[in-house]
Amino acid sequence: PMSIMVATGRAATAGILIRDAEALEILEKIDTLVIDKTGTLTEGKPKLVTAGEPEVLRLAASVERMSEHPLAAAIVAGAKEWGVTLSDARDFRASPGQGVTGTVEGKRIEVGKSAPADWLDRAAVLQRDGQTVVFVSVDGQTAGLLGIADPIKPSAREAIESLHRDGIRIVIWTV
Repeated sequence: PMSIMVATGRAATAGILIRDAEALEILEKIDTLVIDKTGTLTEGKPKLVTAGEPEVLRLAASVERMSEHPLAAAIVAGAKEWGVTLSDARDFRASPGQGVTGTVEGKRIEVGKSAPADWLDRAAVLQRDGQTVVFVSVDGQTAGLLGIADPIKPSAREAIESLHRDGIRIVIWTV
């Protein structure tokens, strides 16, 4: 009982809440830990890291500033950080899981997942670097892509190495 109280107390000071003694006893026997990387291994604050043409970024950010999505916020913040001046957008529409559309200066802007096959190799390079790729189309033609990454927490490597030393297998499961 004393060791369980001490363990529960120490865990609580680290921000870990343990439901009951049985959960703590079961935890001692695990050999695999399944985690989601966002906010666990990463900072949970996506950042624009690849933008290409400033005009493509300007058009995309002008539409994305009307969205509440975390990737949209990263695009808008990145545009501002890179000194890009945004324009007003109209006819904004969000399609969950697909992206957003809007009109900027009379041009129909689409920002989202879909792109023609000839852009997929460029996207694959960014994806291998851990970037989420967003395609930008102007009047129905793919004009560019943006790469967004979530920086890894400085403590992540040490935590993973410590768990590996303890014989814990790590599985990252993300959607």
